[in-house]
Amino acid sequence: MLNIQNLSYHQGARQLFRGASLQLFHGQRLGLVGVNGCGKSTLLRLIRGEAQPDGGDISLHTGITMASVAQEIDTSARPALDFVLDGDLELRELEAVLGQERHDAAYFQAQSRFEAIDGYGASARAAQLLAGLGFAPEQMQAPVNSFSGGWRMRLNLARALMRRADLLLLDEPTNHLDLEAILWLEQYLARYPGSLILVSHDREFLNAVVDRIGHIDQGQITLYPGDYDAFETRRAERAAQQQVLYEQQQARIAELEHFVARFRAKASKARQAQSRLKALARMERVAKVQVADGYSLELPSPERPPQILLKLEQAAFAFGERPLFRGLNLTLRPGDRLALLGPNGTGKSTLIRLLAGELQPTQGTRQLTPGVRIGYFAQHQLEQLDLAATPLQHMQRLDPETDAQSLRNFLGRFGFGGHEMDRPVGGFSGGEKSRLVLAGLAWQRPHLLLLDEPTNHLDLDMRDALTLALQDYAGAMVLVSHDRNLTRACADQLLLVADGQAAAFDGDLDDYRQWLAARAARASAPKPDKLTAPKRGPGANLKQVRQKQGKLEAEMAVLEGELARLDALLADPLLYQQPDPEKFQTLNAQRATLQARYGELEEGWLALEEEVQMLAAEG
Repeated sequence: MLNIQNLSYHQGARQLFRGASLQLFHGQRLGLVGVNGCGKSTLLRLIRGEAQPDGGDISLHTGITMASVAQEIDTSARPALDFVLDGDLELRELEAVLGQERHDAAYFQAQSRFEAIDGYGASARAAQLLAGLGFAPEQMQAPVNSFSGGWRMRLNLARALMRRADLLLLDEPTNHLDLEAILWLEQYLARYPGSLILVSHDREFLNAVVDRIGHIDQGQITLYPGDYDAFETRRAERAAQQQVLYEQQQARIAELEHFVARFRAKASKARQAQSRLKALARMERVAKVQVADGYSLELPSPERPPQILLKLEQAAFAFGERPLFRGLNLTLRPGDRLALLGPNGTGKSTLIRLLAGELQPTQGTRQLTPGVRIGYFAQHQLEQLDLAATPLQHMQRLDPETDAQSLRNFLGRFGFGGHEMDRPVGGFSGGEKSRLVLAGLAWQRPHLLLLDEPTNHLDLDMRDALTLALQDYAGAMVLVSHDRNLTRACADQLLLVADGQAAAFDGDLDDYRQWLAARAARASAPKPDKLTAPKRGPGANLKQVRQKQGKLEAEMAVLEGELARLDALLADPLLYQQPDPEKFQTLNAQRATLQARYGELEEGWLALEEEVQMLAAEG
């Protein structure tokens, strides 16, 4: 499917690839990993043809279609659902043919292809993509330009997924998603019928989605079978083996060179010396294992923290008449490690801002113990950095009394080399800005760390270093993160913010996944009918459940008839001989709505059937 041979590419004076090769076959799912700046995103651009290699060849089999997420933010007033449908280019081309006043072979061929790709169900598929990525039903007809930048990136992702492509290229697709949407995307990509190349810094996401890893390092791409955890194990084994071979070869080289130096001048040994020189020249050298400069973060412990850092009593917060949570009692003490869970928009970031003092509760109280220092990390702080200042200048503004060399040493722990400390922040990547904000927080030795998505833009090595640093941190921490590895490793209490409440969650992240699935099932299931028949033991309950099933079956039968009628209308050649685009879209939308309702009823019927089986067994 994809063949990359002897690839070379320079970015300015820096060579990202030199003689790199990669092959991808149908159905394979490749995860690209490597430190920030190694060329992962550049490789995707080269595959898409947006950049040209300096040397080597990148080829795709004839007829292969590709899909990727646009990085531009669309500003159109097009409805969200239509915007996503536009991602299926073939669908739109067929609709254009079917909407023309013609009656020829091309028309009938288009109609046959439209049916083959289930064009009638395209709107329903687009709606499912939007729902999975967190869009409410009423948002699907909202104009694209009414959404924030992050939500428009979700629209771009849905649009890319809508295209039926042989090869899907995804570059950090989880950056703008909450945990609920990430879990949905994991399941979707696990069933994706085509091939996939994924750039991600989310360890658990990679483990769930890919079946091989491409490690980009020193201009080369090395393939490893399996998921990310398997890659780490195999890479360590390979490095250990290479080091042994290198040491053995160095010992042999030293032996040969010693012989040559000792006997080169002796006539009786000259031939043997020349033979050994030739052996040295022919020897294929084993490279020394290059140990990458890893990050070693340190979050200094605060001095003598009080027993209580911060307290909320009967705290509530509402936007207008919409309550996010109420009656929250929370006491944070040194050593507390709390992670906030909850679907998107339920109030996790709002609660973090309330703890930070950026917001005040609409009811109840917030009490911060005098002298307690809070370190607050949020994405908007990256946008507030002085772009003209250097990292060293940022640190000097935080602490003018400390000498520059001490600040440089501290910045070095956060991955800033000597030249990076004197570069203006305006040229930094998102990951570099995140590291700078984290360094500033750590320098202030906070008693309480409030972290809202701290791993966005951080590579895997930096995430691992941050995880270790937070494990060793002696202060208290409240965390919101879609990085499950970070949450599992660093939090020992979970607080669920959902449905107008904020309360302790009794379980772990696997239990939370089940909670989300059950919540989604309840939301999509038909509302039960109220039955007035009195309960008279198991037999009566069984009868009531069967009555509910009967009502669902009756409604499903009506919907089946309506769907058949709409299918007949959409398949009628007269609809296309006298094209009426508005009528065509109306019929398609009606069918999508009825099909979605039919799916809900079917799920409800199956749930009732399980209940019937259980009650029958009890009776």
